[in-house]
Amino acid sequence: MLELSCEGDLKSARMFNRSFGGDTLNTAVAAARLGSSATYITRIGSDPFALALQELILKENIQLFPQRAGKGQTGLYFVAVNHDGNREFTYYRSNSAASQLGPEDINPDLIKSAKIVYASGITMAISDSARKAVVKAFKIAREAGIMTAFDPNYREALWPSVEKMMDALNEILPLVDVFLPSFPEDTGMLINFNKPEQVVDYFLFKGVKLVVVKAGPHGCYLGFRKEIQHIPAMPIKAIDTTGAGDAFNGGFLHGLITEESLLNCAKLGITTASLKVLNRGSASAMPARDAVYSRAFSH
Repeated sequence: MLELSCEGDLKSARMFNRSFGGDTLNTAVAAARLGSSATYITRIGSDPFALALQELILKENIQLFPQRAGKGQTGLYFVAVNHDGNREFTYYRSNSAASQLGPEDINPDLIKSAKIVYASGITMAISDSARKAVVKAFKIAREAGIMTAFDPNYREALWPSVEKMMDALNEILPLVDVFLPSFPEDTGMLINFNKPEQVVDYFLFKGVKLVVVKAGPHGCYLGFRKEIQHIPAMPIKAIDTTGAGDAFNGGFLHGLITEESLLNCAKLGITTASLKVLNRGSASAMPARDAVYSRAFSH
């Protein structure tokens, strides 16, 4: 999506900075900057902003598939960043080009060539065809023995009801190997637990192999083989938390791809997110490999 950001509140803003973002794009950029090879499956529009978005993706050394225009315009969102780094969002994405993604865009050979197939609840929310595309990709991956990762990334405005989101989650969860919810943003609305450890236990019980609960300033909680490990966050003062969870996902998944230990994967995720929130913006603010690795493994 096209991102227009401002300081303060949206109501009184007169000037906006232009960039691009979107949760799955942010994650792809974060992983690519760390050295992973990434392919982004989406639909790009044909409006003036679409060309700039396509150039950004390719500049980040991310392969784009399919490379054909969608019918809609580039999605748009406005974000206001408050003094504490928290955000206020307003979206304009109905019938966007990305929402035209469908099962016909999922190339089985491309899925089978991956080490990890990743998607989010936002992709499943933006259209019925996009939801079907995610399910198809995950089914192909599961049958081929390819690891799958999913972030529910619940956004109330995108779903008719919590029940609809839970329907989608229950559809995809049996196909998920790595589950990456945020606490309490996702879990408070979806399953109403008040402790991260309860969230880990719940999704391990549901059959997910690896549960990674992102808890912002409290770090993350890893659940694997019925054991839970807490990894604390880095002590930093956030400037802009937009895309922090996406940055964590990119760092963590990059760690899995490079066969790091789960502890080191978590360190990469936390460090990537921590360095990202020190800068404004989403995709453009993802940190470089050297900065992440020097901080993640400095102790």
